[in-house]
Amino acid sequence: MVEAICNEIDMQKDYLQNKNIESIYFGGGTPSLLSEKQLKAIMSAIDLHFTVSTKAEITLEANPDDLSQDKLKMLKHNGINRLSIGIQSFFDSDLEWMNRSHNTMQSHQCLEWALKEGFNNMSIDLI
Repeated sequence: MVEAICNEIDMQKDYLQNKNIESIYFGGGTPSLLSEKQLKAIMSAIDLHFTVSTKAEITLEANPDDLSQDKLKMLKHNGINRLSIGIQSFFDSDLEWMNRSHNTMQSHQCLEWALKEGFNNMSIDLI
């Protein structure tokens, strides 16, 4: 999948005609499962073909149970500066009904860790 994304970036390199990229969004399909190597490969492909603004908002969607302290450090270190977290609900009974793999405690914990790691731009999905 990562190779296909990098190939698509290469094929679309002329699309923006040297305009600065102001926003990058890693979403759908739980991109928080990307390893550091995979994330670096995609970011490198973007940097190779496009000019990314130093003020660009670079968002990654994640589930609470994917966001350990180490994962958050890695994401921050690799340029992610905004998180969109799929919390869905702060009620365990709702999360069980939705067949979510995290619980309310994990939701709170990942938000605390994200703030500690310096993520001050976040959104959460609630159903």
